[in-house]
This record gives sequence, structure tokens and C-alpha cells, in this order.
Amino acid sequence: MKKIKVKLAKNSYSILVAKLSYQEIADRISKTEFNKNLLIVADENVNSEWGEYIRKPFEGYKNKIEFYDLKAGENSKSYIELNNIYSFLIDKNFGRDTLIIAIGGGVTGDLVGYAASTFMRGIQLIHVPTTLLSAVDSSIGGKTGINFNNRKNMIGSFFQPKLVLIDTNFLSTLPQSEMISGIGEIVKYTYLSPDDFFDFAKSNLDKALLNDEEVIHEFILRSAAIKAAVVSQDGKESNLRKILNLGHTFGHAIESDLNFEIKHGQAVLSGLISALYLSNKIGILKKNRMRKLLSLPLSIKLPSKLSALDEMNMINIMQMDKKNRDGKINFVLLSEIGNILIDVQTGEKDVLDSISSMKESFKKDSL
Repeated sequence: MKKIKVKLAKNSYSILVAKLSYQEIADRISKTEFNKNLLIVADENVNSEWGEYIRKPFEGYKNKIEFYDLKAGENSKSYIELNNIYSFLIDKNFGRDTLIIAIGGGVTGDLVGYAASTFMRGIQLIHVPTTLLSAVDSSIGGKTGINFNNRKNMIGSFFQPKLVLIDTNFLSTLPQSEMISGIGEIVKYTYLSPDDFFDFAKSNLDKALLNDEEVIHEFILRSAAIKAAVVSQDGKESNLRKILNLGHTFGHAIESDLNFEIKHGQAVLSGLISALYLSNKIGILKKNRMRKLLSLPLSIKLPSKLSALDEMNMINIMQMDKKNRDGKINFVLLSEIGNILIDVQTGEKDVLDSISSMKESFKKDSL
């Protein structure tokens, strides 16, 4: 089992990565300071595929345990579903001595994490990601939240888990669309890392799309280590952690404009492409390097729905982005692998042109 540490001034925790590691979860809880009264939340798709696997470690569990079946999909990141979880906790007489375990993808982790951060002013939380995207990104770092008024993650909090347990066995049944979604975030990490991660990812992309266990394991370890290192230095996105938003200002606007009808990682891939074009348009990324860096995301087929994006509506959505200051859109851009610029402001025309270039690139290379 591989261990990666998120080192914080308060509430440090471990990320554990291994196949079948979930089967040890009940024993791990019993031998730690974790609360023993458990609420386990998994979405209906995960329960359908993995329900018996999820429950098996808790056979004969001596303390209080309840299971909550969450409706799958982005629409669950809402006040309605949040209130349903609160009501369930209250109806089942859970108190502050509760440990809530979120088993699922980013929607489950974000929603359940926010519920954990606010119920009785905070109860313990464990993330068990079951998608590649949540394993490499959303389960790590303590970001929680729900969507509001068709805006991504507008309501939320920073709340660190007690543990992130990545059992790669859960990834064995993922469809290729989910693998692509996770790879979207992994591509982002290849731009953040000054080592050979970009070349490794490009050389092994085909294997990753076929869910090759060794390649996926390496992708997770490298990505999780990068995020853990960044979060350890900046837990609440005051400065350095902003680099993790590379591609996300565009990506969140793409998701919202398309009414969340594409997966988050697909939107991130599109956002990364847009960010590379914008980096070149404002003169910080040379054209030959842009083409090199575009070669990875453009080798991944993305949905044809992207051709229907409304550029001006995206601008309006981006003006509501949480990273903005003084009414100006702040972008995260790059001049080279490992050299990321935060809080970059530019003209509307450059942004519109970058979105148009992204759309045109799919017509040529991806669709």
C-alpha cells in the first residue's frame, strides 16, 4: 500500500492507495481515533455495482451504522439533496460523534463533504473515491460544495477529511467516458509538474484509456502527490493552490453553458485547451510549445456538444467565477510546463478567440 501525506498546520491526513484496500476500512476505523458511529453514503450507481463489496467489511460491526443511497448525477449537488442528508442524520439520531464515509465520485464527495462540514458544525469524514477523477483530484484537499443557480460549486467550504482511501478495484468497472473524465484532471497535473509526467502520460495514454492497472496506479500516485504537495503549502487557496485551477475557469463555464451535460473532466480538457490558446494569444507561451502541449489533450476524443458552446454566455458565467476580484476575470495560464501564472487578466476578445480556437481544434482533430 502506498501512502501520501497531506501535511497541514492542523488536520493533516493520509492518502492510501492500493487495490482492495477498502476491505480493511472497518478494521482501520476500529484501531484509530475515528468516531465509531457511521453513516456510509454511496450513489445509486456505485451501490448497484459495488453494494455487496461496500457492506462486506462491516458485517458484524458492533457500533451504529447506517447506509444512505444517493441519487447519481450532478443534480444531486443541490440544497435539496443536502437537506435530505441532514434530515437522515437527524432522523437516525446521529450526533457530533459521527463519521461519515463518502463513497463515489466528485458529486458524492463534494456534497457529502459539505454536509459533514456543516452538520452540528462539523463531523468526521472519510473519502473513498470510486472514479479516476475523484481519486486524483476532488477527494484530496478539502474542497466541498454544491451548485447554485446553475453555477458550479458556488456554495461550499474547506473541510479536510480524516483519510482518503483509494481502492483502485473500484475503477475496474468504469466506462471509458469516466476514464477520459479522470484523465482530464491528470493532463492538468502533467502541466504543473516539471518532471517527465507529460511525456509519461502521452506515451501511456492508450493504455490508460483501456484501464491498464499499472498505468492507472502510476497516474494516481503522481497526480495525488502533486496535489498533496500543493495543498500542504496552501490549504485554502490563498496563493499557490490557485495553480490547481488551470483550465477550470473555462471548464466550469463550459459545464454551466452546456447545463452539465458533459462530464467535469471533459470540460477541464476543453478548458485546458482554451487556456493554452489564451496563453499563446497574450504572448506568454510560444506557438511551438503550445502545439507540443496541445498534442496530449487533442489526442482525446471529446463530445461534439462542445461545438454548440455560446462564447458570450461563457464570458457571463466566467464573470461569476469565485477567483475573480474587482469584477475582473482571473485566469490561471502557463508559459511552460511547471511555470504557472495565476490571477492573469486579459481582454474579452482574446478570451473569445481562445474559445473559438478550442472549438475549431475539435473539428480538425477530435470529432
